[in-house]
Amino acid sequence: MHNPVLVDETLFWLDVKNGGIYVDCTLGNGGHTKAIFKKANVSKVYGIDRDAEALSRFEIENKKLKIIGGNFRSLSGIIKEKVDGILFDIGVSSEQLDSPERGFSYRFDAPLDFRMDRSCGVPCFELLEEFSQDELELIIKNYGEEHRGKKIAAEIIKNKPKTTGELVEIIRRITPYKGRSRVLARVFQALRIFINEELECLGEGLYEATKILKKGGRVCVISYHSLEDRIVKHYFREEPNLNVLTKRPICPNESEVSRNPRARSAKLRCAEKQ
Repeated sequence: MHNPVLVDETLFWLDVKNGGIYVDCTLGNGGHTKAIFKKANVSKVYGIDRDAEALSRFEIENKKLKIIGGNFRSLSGIIKEKVDGILFDIGVSSEQLDSPERGFSYRFDAPLDFRMDRSCGVPCFELLEEFSQDELELIIKNYGEEHRGKKIAAEIIKNKPKTTGELVEIIRRITPYKGRSRVLARVFQALRIFINEELECLGEGLYEATKILKKGGRVCVISYHSLEDRIVKHYFREEPNLNVLTKRPICPNESEVSRNPRARSAKLRCAEKQ
């Protein structure tokens, strides 16, 4: 089960209040949305997720919750009213990581897919048939921040893996045991981010969020790696209609990390519409 991170901090910085209208742009299993409903007698929550399989498992029943299948990069086209607060909890969920058939994790052998929305787009193993070594090297370096990108890309292009297990075996052969898990995580991250256009979606989603926020409304973003956090930090600083409320990112305390190790890298930033 996915454990939502920084819940109390999110409720505080989002300034959840009675009668407010809120948007959870990454609904998942609804952990943050449940907390919003518990915190205050809100007017409405829009819950958005691009992963239809996640929405099919969704269990919250609340007449004030409007569930929408879609991509938050088109936020202003999805929601036609001004809102009091917007939350982005970026990245991949525990359910996605722990579902072997989704191909997000190097712990399981599955088709090399990586798509968050499997109703559209092309799975990773098909795209690998089209990539040049230079293109793949750039993806691994830019989205995974992995310095072995050239060597890894060459072996992937040579062997054309179709499953996560085959990709793991390629990386296993050319990397030392010490630090191998970090290399695997970076390569899998890089391919997932590229396949789902995650950084492009985040940048566009932040712009769209600013458009539908009321004056005084707040946008909170929880990110999990430097590429995402850099985009949020830069956008908040450069957008003239936003006032940055968190001069430094809010991170989980030791107690939360001990309960939920996957929260370790989370960073929360918040800004308010002027």
